[in-house]
Amino acid sequence: MRVLFATNRQHQPAAAGGIPDFTDTCTALDPANFFCATATVEGVDLIDPNGGRITAISAGNTGSFADEDLQPILDSNKHILVFVHGAANSFTDGITRAAYNQNWLARATLQNASADFDIIAFSWPARAYFFADILGDYVNYRHDQDQARGSAYHFGLLLRSLYELRQRIGRRRLNLLCHSMGNYVLGGAVEQWFSNTAVPLVPVFDEVILAAADEVSTSFATPNNGRLANLWRLGHEVTIYNNRDDVMMKLSHLANRDYRLGYDGPANEADTHFFSPNVYEFVDCTGVNDYVIGSPDRSHQYYRSSPTVRADIAAALAGLTPKRKNYDAAENVYTLF
Repeated sequence: MRVLFATNRQHQPAAAGGIPDFTDTCTALDPANFFCATATVEGVDLIDPNGGRITAISAGNTGSFADEDLQPILDSNKHILVFVHGAANSFTDGITRAAYNQNWLARATLQNASADFDIIAFSWPARAYFFADILGDYVNYRHDQDQARGSAYHFGLLLRSLYELRQRIGRRRLNLLCHSMGNYVLGGAVEQWFSNTAVPLVPVFDEVILAAADEVSTSFATPNNGRLANLWRLGHEVTIYNNRDDVMMKLSHLANRDYRLGYDGPANEADTHFFSPNVYEFVDCTGVNDYVIGSPDRSHQYYRSSPTVRADIAAALAGLTPKRKNYDAAENVYTLF
């Protein structure tokens, strides 16, 4: 399986005969340090969400995608999904997780549509850690948050490449899926991107999925067009998934001393003048009860660990209207469970 990727992690060249690796530290803010390549991932299995291994990485290019890496996507007839991982992911974790997401999406059963996507991953410098040591986890979380904050410029470089790709793929869909702290990366990037009046005015993405977003719940109402206030200019449709049982959102609430978007959505989500139903949909996954992953953070991984949520996301990404259990018009929120 091929995963086209871009990263702002510091690059560690491979030893003789080995595969290059990437650190948990941002590169300097310079296009020459923004590395793009193709990873070959083998051993991806739907029943093992933490499986898969990188067996090769192309020579790649700095600043943008090399023609030889981009050509398979240009030659394909599949739609395209850009994936941004969350906290607690090494480079290998982020790439193999992108491959796993491609796997379960490709197997979705949809009527007259397909969710079999070509994948582009953005790997920002999170580090791998396990939620067992409270003090150590807090230090690692703050590290990841700092690196996510410092990745806005580099994600803007990816957006520039994606706008160029948008012009070359015709009517194929180009979608974005951000998980967890990947949404914090997105918030900073959107703010920086639209502070530049030279950016294109036409949205680059057909669908933007914010899953378990570790981003402040007031992000869409940030003054002076900050954070996610201009996200609607980046995507034609935006779907936000939240879960009040998400253990990581509860811990993030304590760490940041605020409410997170992935916990209960924005406080003003019922305001359909602010959140136009033509653009925004809010989906409450609280009560999710069909996990296929047994990990301690499964309540945070529900976007890929629940077949019900996976089916909903696949339909949205494919451009269909997902079939949901209930819609509360007063609250402007759908529920799945």
